[in-house]
Amino acid sequence: MLCEICGGEFRPSGHGRRQRYCSESCRNKAKYRRRKARMQTGETKPSAPTAAHPSDDLDRRQFERMMDDGIEDILRLNRDRLKTALQDPSTPANALPGISRQLIAVCERLDAIDGGDLLADTGMEEVSDDAYHAEIV
Repeated sequence: MLCEICGGEFRPSGHGRRQRYCSESCRNKAKYRRRKARMQTGETKPSAPTAAHPSDDLDRRQFERMMDDGIEDILRLNRDRLKTALQDPSTPANALPGISRQLIAVCERLDAIDGGDLLADTGMEEVSDDAYHAEIV
């Protein structure tokens, strides 16, 4: 990964929150720059932390639109976001089991809502056991 301050490459520890800086020094520089920028704009309270990826956080309008949707639409949105997180190379390895469990739970819920046909979404046909029976001569 690359440090957001100095651009130096570093290996994240994999513990806790996603690391953004290579060292304590760079983390302090970032904190100083944020404080200085707030002072120049006249902000009195620190703003909410920004996401590492712009698509990670929902804005207010997206959240309200999501709340207007039915449960099936929400589950499909969550399924797609979980799939994206699983495929993202910056996702920490220790987060993958939890994301996988959540993805399976969401898919099972969607399956129950859709009528229990897992093969419907994949486009595959179900083959009966009778198709593989053969006579022994």
